[in-house]
Amino acid sequence: MHASGAHVLGGLSGWLEFSRCVSPTKYVFLGLRRSLVSFWQVGLKPRLPAKEFKRLAGLSHSAFPPRRISGNLVRGIHMRLSAVFLTLSLGSMACYSQPATVNSPDDRLFAHIYGAVAGAYIANAIGAPVEGWTWERIEKTHGFLDKFVADPRVKGGQPGWTEDGMERYKLMCSAIIKKGARINIEDLAREWTQDIDPAKFGVRMGSQDRIIYDLLKAGIPPAEVGRYAQWPGFMGTAKMMQPLGLISACRPDVAAKDALDLGRIKDSAGRPLWRDDKFGEDGRVRSTLVYNTALENSAAIAAATAEALRPNATVDSIIATALAQLPAPARREVETVLGFAQNAKDWKDIRPLYQKFYEGRPISNAIDVLAGGLACFKLAKGQPRESVLYATNLGRDTDCKAYVAGGLAGALRGIQAWPAEWVDLVEKAVRTDPDTVDKHTAREVAEGLYKVCLNELRKVKSQTTELESLLAK
Repeated sequence: MHASGAHVLGGLSGWLEFSRCVSPTKYVFLGLRRSLVSFWQVGLKPRLPAKEFKRLAGLSHSAFPPRRISGNLVRGIHMRLSAVFLTLSLGSMACYSQPATVNSPDDRLFAHIYGAVAGAYIANAIGAPVEGWTWERIEKTHGFLDKFVADPRVKGGQPGWTEDGMERYKLMCSAIIKKGARINIEDLAREWTQDIDPAKFGVRMGSQDRIIYDLLKAGIPPAEVGRYAQWPGFMGTAKMMQPLGLISACRPDVAAKDALDLGRIKDSAGRPLWRDDKFGEDGRVRSTLVYNTALENSAAIAAATAEALRPNATVDSIIATALAQLPAPARREVETVLGFAQNAKDWKDIRPLYQKFYEGRPISNAIDVLAGGLACFKLAKGQPRESVLYATNLGRDTDCKAYVAGGLAGALRGIQAWPAEWVDLVEKAVRTDPDTVDKHTAREVAEGLYKVCLNELRKVKSQTTELESLLAK
């Protein structure tokens, strides 16, 4: 791009982002400094010694070598001057996109989005090392597991590393942030085919992910891939869905709709999974077909997350929003487990009841995980630390239940409700993981999703304005 055009666009983008600044005045100096950089980049140096100029611009003397004024620059001097002064005037007011540590949002919306994303990272990291264990084994080995430990299944694993579900979560986030808006299933498929290194399948991402990747590479339409994916009806699909609720904050219906669409990359609706045979009180066997509700479960997670960001959201309103997305049989199942939580005098009381209720069933069945996660969220009264720890120590698919409980609790209470040392640990751990698809920290991901949420807010405001104009007489 022509240099002057780049600076004009830079200034305009800063102006467009001005409205999201919490304290615009504090960015005046940043804007002026950026404008000084614009002078230097187009070769128009002010009457200051070069070393002093670079100091004011926040640049080291050695990192910004002098540039010569080209013939094209001289011939286009008037246009470049216009671009520089436009950048100066807009830049002094604009809130520019800066690295996380320099210029991060500090409003309530960001605090709750960050709380949810950090909750996903924390929950997966704490729950993964005991995935598949019974609560008795966890208690015998760790007592009450309330800290990060390395996953014994991962060679060279470190406390704070996450597992395959978080890899899908990161791909979803990356697709959303790159587009800067709500995505469709083609956008998500593109992220899978472009960002995954197939040589690393079997480390973080597993065989189920390899099948999806290969089908997409072979040209199967993304909306059809879920029909052939491994582990139908399991929780792995919903592990991607929390970000949809974050970018459609306070709009559960929109988040649920997106989840039903995007979930088709890994699962499909309506297929019977197995026959559930149970003895009745009369000794006779009662057989019931259990159907695949993974997509509805995904909608429940996304919608509940969007509800959790409402200013007046409660634990009960969040659970009710999740239940509203489920078909009747699945809803009754979740309500049964929530009844265990309602009647429990202590969180430990639910462990044998939950284990007996799901005895003989796959541990990662989507409704099983949703029921356990919501029950722990309820038992913890929506407090993030307790939500994650109860879900982890409940046994079975521990990291997935912790993701449900911790993600919703983080969205409801905000980042400040998490132990600071936990957040710090997962933020550092992701940088050291050599096999993850994305090394962005939870904070960086949250900042990206926050910007998309604001983009969606602008669209809604525009639509509202148009509708209101039609009401004018």
